[in-house]
Amino acid sequence: MVQEIAETQRPASQPPKTSLLQNLTTQSLLLNHLFTLLSSLPSPQTAPQISQVHAALQLSAIDISGLVKGIGRHQEAWSHFMAKKDEIEGLEKRVRNMIRRLEEGRTELEEMIDLGNKQLEAIEQAEREPISVKTLMAHARSLAKHSSAPVSNLILPVDKDQYVPWPSENVMRMGLLFKLSGSMSGAGQFGNVYEEQHIRPQQLDNARQPEQQEESSRKYDPDAVFQLDLNSDDSDDD
Repeated sequence: MVQEIAETQRPASQPPKTSLLQNLTTQSLLLNHLFTLLSSLPSPQTAPQISQVHAALQLSAIDISGLVKGIGRHQEAWSHFMAKKDEIEGLEKRVRNMIRRLEEGRTELEEMIDLGNKQLEAIEQAEREPISVKTLMAHARSLAKHSSAPVSNLILPVDKDQYVPWPSENVMRMGLLFKLSGSMSGAGQFGNVYEEQHIRPQQLDNARQPEQQEESSRKYDPDAVFQLDLNSDDSDDD
């Protein structure tokens, strides 16, 4: 039985995975046979069988060690192969993109050549058959009926907010600057340094004096009543 198990231990040219599984199966059978011999009653015939099973187990262990090393080398080679495969796929993508770009450039170049040939034919035709000035003037006059000159600034709409009934904010700022003798433009004059003008409190009092006089001229009238007739239409009907 030990010889039959040993014959099935080393199959010829099989994948590493299959060889490893067969080796493990062989070890399992040898261990079961060894335990059977050890559990039976000792006899003169069991001793040589036990030694044979032990030797077969040692050979199986040596064989499985070699299989494990071979599988490790196989995994390394497989990883290297997959890395090369990914590299080749990336190179193929780059080659496809380059071919696509070359095709686009070839198409664009053909279009440019066709356009250049058409323009060359038009130039040669213009040199052979030049258009007279009268024809150009007639064409320009016909186009003038359907075109207009650029809009002048004099025709642009005027900002009416700077006039009645109230001035615009820009006009009020300009008036304040003019009153304070300031610059009316956004940028000052180069080389001229103006001194800061300080307004005295007396000038401010003089500026506010007409308002105070106007308020003081009002007199209190206890009989003054402000009437707001909301039913003016009804009163007219009555």
